Amino acid sequence: MKRKKKLPTKRSTAKKTAAGKRAPKKARAQARSRVDPAAAYVDSSLRLIERRKHPRFILTHEQFREVRTGKIFTVYDLSVTGLAIKVEKQEWKEGTIIQGVLNLHPESIEIMPRLVGYYGDRAALKLEALSTYSKSVLERSLSPRRLGTSLKLIRQKLPLADYWYHGVCNTDLLVRLSGDGGVRKADLFFANLYWGWSDASSTTAKSAAGMTTGICQSFGPDRREPAFLADEPVLLESIDIDHDHLPDPKKVDWARGIVESAQLDGRLKETLMDKMKVEP
Repeated sequence: MKRKKKLPTKRSTAKKTAAGKRAPKKARAQARSRVDPAAAYVDSSLRLIERRKHPRFILTHEQFREVRTGKIFTVYDLSVTGLAIKVEKQEWKEGTIIQGVLNLHPESIEIMPRLVGYYGDRAALKLEALSTYSKSVLERSLSPRRLGTSLKLIRQKLPLADYWYHGVCNTDLLVRLSGDGGVRKADLFFANLYWGWSDASSTTAKSAAGMTTGICQSFGPDRREPAFLADEPVLLESIDIDHDHLPDPKKVDWARGIVESAQLDGRLKETLMDKMKVEP
């Protein structure tokens, strides 16, 4: 999957005529009625991502098996409070509680999620009444420690970065070094979240030096395509990052936990940890 750093744009809330005046109410209503269904689906998917309170991890091999029918569904993403599975049709009514088994490799847990709704080919499920064991397994599977220990050096000396580390749940760390061996730029992608740092030489007119955090709002050309390990690292060409006005302490804590658990060169880890210090 390719990723692109893109500043969010403001959308106009009022239709205007050629003369610059606000269009009549009837004309605005007609314009709304002509909205492309595919675009509406995209927007609903992005709104679903934006209002999540917990990190959602894009998955590739996890499965959910419904106990009643024995049907197996691919898990698209997962958090400590819910999951999304791929469906070919609307299997259940909204509000239905679905008893099933979630395979997290290597462990499996029994869950009874409630159907929240459908978004295209995905069903959004909310986790309810998890047992103490199931909750601990889920939290351990989606912890910063697990993401960090899974990071492996994939390639070096790429056009985008000097080091590319990749881990479970499509966690990516990209590091660009300076001439003296220090860190010039670092990007960490985990779940639908982002942490980054850059020095003055790596910034553009639209970005500032220092630390930044944000939310990755799209995946792939259709804005919902999962990321898979490829020959080249993510190239920042099809992920829009909605940057926070100020670094989000929660995202910084997640990023710090990932780097702290990763098997990185001692100097590199120390430098990255230093870049994650939030000024009081």
